[in-house]
Amino acid sequence: MAVRSGPGLYRLGDVLLEYQLSRPSAALAPLAAVVAPLTEELVQTLEVYLRRGSRRPAATELHVHPNTVDYRLRRVAELTGLDPTRIEHVTLLTAALAARSATHERPDRP
Repeated sequence: MAVRSGPGLYRLGDVLLEYQLSRPSAALAPLAAVVAPLTEELVQTLEVYLRRGSRRPAATELHVHPNTVDYRLRRVAELTGLDPTRIEHVTLLTAALAARSATHERPDRP
């Protein structure tokens, strides 16, 4: 997600999902709520895993054992009902993380 890339200039094409999610919508908060039960550690693990695409590179970036990544991903699945290792759940989890990021960065959030 481009939002995690830090401040700078971006073309709209680089941040389409983030831009759309930052617009007022009835779906934004419920989408962000998908990942609300996760601790910061689990969110970080999920973000790295989704970006890296597999557990070993994620473990290397997180400086943990690959089994730790497996355990954390199982916790994500238990807490959200969505398994990050299943391709059919990846899109929703990715969108939920982007919505979470958009709601955390909005100045009008509660």
